Amino acid sequence: MKRDASRLRQDIQKAERRRTPHIEALLGERELLRGGSLVTLNRRCGKPTCHCASGEGHPAKYLSLKEAGRTRMVYVGAAEDLALTEGNGRYRQFRQHRTAVAKLSKEALGLIDQLGRALTAPPPRRRRRRGG
Repeated sequence: MKRDASRLRQDIQKAERRRTPHIEALLGERELLRGGSLVTLNRRCGKPTCHCASGEGHPAKYLSLKEAGRTRMVYVGAAEDLALTEGNGRYRQFRQHRTAVAKLSKEALGLIDQLGRALTAPPPRRRRRRGG
């Protein structure tokens, strides 16, 4: 069933209005983004008299990255921790906005296709030849 063309136009405008804040957030990002995942691992220092030899270990932060299909763990020192955590949070927000733009764009394209079908005139009827 074809939807009314004016209703489709309204739906396309709504989809674009929902997409605009995400585009603005993407374009407004000025700081460096840091991909990957921050993880905390408990490591043993190797000293036989340390509490970590028989306990849980020392907590250490790492940035887990994918490079050439392999996972790489990069140690994050205390001096880098805050900047890296903030950059990673901005990266995650950036990806969420990107996902929303992709979803809303797909929705708008579907509505545009429906509008095109609703506005397309049916082919002319074939006339029968008389006589012959």
